[in-house]
Amino acid sequence: MKNYIKYIAIFLFLSNCKAQNLIYDISTSREGIKGSYYKDVNNVLDGYDGTYLYTNGSTSLKFILKKKIKSSGYYYEDLIVGEFQFIKDGIEKGNTLANINVNYTDEEINHIITGNTIIIGTQLGCPDCSPTEKRLRLNFVDNKSPNIAGIEIRQTTVNGVAALKVVIFWDEFITHKEGDPAPPPASIHTGEYLMIKQ
Repeated sequence: MKNYIKYIAIFLFLSNCKAQNLIYDISTSREGIKGSYYKDVNNVLDGYDGTYLYTNGSTSLKFILKKKIKSSGYYYEDLIVGEFQFIKDGIEKGNTLANINVNYTDEEINHIITGNTIIIGTQLGCPDCSPTEKRLRLNFVDNKSPNIAGIEIRQTTVNGVAALKVVIFWDEFITHKEGDPAPPPASIHTGEYLMIKQ
């Protein structure tokens, strides 16, 4: 009877160990096994949730961003996901805001804005950043054209209100074959945007 209880205890212990995911900080490279969890251990992704708006006359850019905990895919990871609306000279060029509350199985692939890359200090072109300041790099996958943009986000305040300094740049273009019709124009424009939290 004693051996029977001992075998059950060992079996339960090993089963419990196998069921646990390996946990890594999101700032580490993605080299873990499938099912590993890249967690926002230091809460760097906190404070980005919300609706942010840039306006300049009849042109506006709106982001809605949310932090997602343990989003699933090949890895589990904490992410910022988002959707957007872009209006240029009074004409809406793109709007996916209605999708922000959709809980996708693989959110990193299905939301238009996703990511969790942390940039520290003056890395990648921020000479006025402090050496310990953390910024966020996200991806924008354009659902209307074959463009993938990078979005760099820096938290700031404007007149005591939370805001984001956003730089949008084309990161990658999906090529098309010669003779194919020209791809439609991108949904957003590259550039710098000061977006105020609403």
